[in-house]
Amino acid sequence: MALGTTIGSLGAFVEPIRQDFGWTGEQMGSALTAFVLAMAAILPMAGLLVDRIGARVVMTCGTVLIATSYGLASRSQTLTALVAGFAATGAGLGAATYVPCTVVISEWVPDRRGLALGVLLAVSAVGATLLPIAIAPLVRDHGWRPVMAGIACLNLLIGLPIILALARRGTHGHEKRPISGGGPPLPELMRGRTFRLVTLVLVLSQLSFYGIYFHLIPFLTDLGFPESKAVLFYSGSALATFAGSMVLGPLIDRFGPRRVLIAALSVLVCGCLLLPGIDTSSAGIAVGVAFSVLWGAVVNSPLQFAPILLADAAGPGNLGTLLGLSNFLTGLVSAFGPVLTGAIHDATQSYMTAFGLSAVIAALSIVPALRLPK
Repeated sequence: MALGTTIGSLGAFVEPIRQDFGWTGEQMGSALTAFVLAMAAILPMAGLLVDRIGARVVMTCGTVLIATSYGLASRSQTLTALVAGFAATGAGLGAATYVPCTVVISEWVPDRRGLALGVLLAVSAVGATLLPIAIAPLVRDHGWRPVMAGIACLNLLIGLPIILALARRGTHGHEKRPISGGGPPLPELMRGRTFRLVTLVLVLSQLSFYGIYFHLIPFLTDLGFPESKAVLFYSGSALATFAGSMVLGPLIDRFGPRRVLIAALSVLVCGCLLLPGIDTSSAGIAVGVAFSVLWGAVVNSPLQFAPILLADAAGPGNLGTLLGLSNFLTGLVSAFGPVLTGAIHDATQSYMTAFGLSAVIAALSIVPALRLPK
C-alpha cells in the first residue's frame, strides 16, 4: 500500500506539480531527491529498532508519518514546503516498508528466502502497477493536491490496520531482541567483504534506477505519447517486476544469489540500452514494451538479493541493522539520480544523455557482483 501510493506513483505527480509551480526539471528533481535521501537516512535507525523492539511498532510509526507528511505536501505553496513534505514522506516509507518487512520475511522462511522475498517484492509491484493507472486520471481531472491528500487518508485507513493485524508474528514482530545478536560484532561485519560489495552493487544499481524511474512519464510525454499511454508503460514495468520477482526467487534458492544476480544485472543493462529506440511508431512502441519487460523484470533484483547475501554474514540479531546501514549508504548516493537527470534534461532538452549515463552506471554494478563470494 505505502510503496504503491508513494514511490510507485510519484511519477504521475511530477509533471502536474512542475507545471503548477512553473519549476524547472532540476527543481522538481530536488523534491524527489529529498524523498529518497530521507528514506535512506531513516534506514539505519529503522533497522536497529527492528532488531531491538520489533517490526510492528516501527512500521506503525512509519505509516503515520507517511500519511501526515503526504497530507502536508498536498497543501504546500512553495518549493521548500514541498521538499520538506516529500522528505518526511520518504522517512516514513523507509521505516514502514523494506527493512522491517525483509527482516521478518527472512526469519519466517529461512530456508526459502529467495522465494519469500520474491513474493514480498512481487506484491509491492502489484501496487506499483495498478495504483499509477488509477491515480494518473484522478490527478488530471481533479488536480494533484486533492489526490495526494486522499492518498494520505488511504494510508491511515487501510495501510495502518493491515500493519496492526499482520505485523505481529515472527520473532521480530512480537519479541524484543538483545542489543547484541548472535553474529559477529557489527563493526567487523561492516568491514567485511560481503557488506562492502553488496552495498556497492546497491549504490550503483539504485542510482541508475532513480535516474530513470521518476522521469519515465515525462520522458514518454516529451516523445509525443499521451499521458494515458505513458502511464501504461510506467505501470507495465511494475507488472514485469511482479513476474521477475517471482521467477528470480526460486532461481536464487536453486543456483545461489551471486550467479543469478550477475545475470539479472546484465538484463538490467540491456533494458536501459533500449530507451533510445522508443518513439511513437509501431517499432518504437515495440521497443518500449521490450524495455518495460526487461528493465522492469530485474530492476528490483538487487533489493531481493541483498538481504540473502547479508543474512549469511550478519547472524540472527544483526540483519535489520546491517540491511539498514547498507541501504542508508545506498540512498545517500542514489538519491541524486532524479535531480541529476532533471539537471541534464534542463541543459540538453532531452533525457537521452541522462538515461545513457544511467545505463553506464547499471553496467558498473556488475563489477562488484562478480567479486562476491561464490
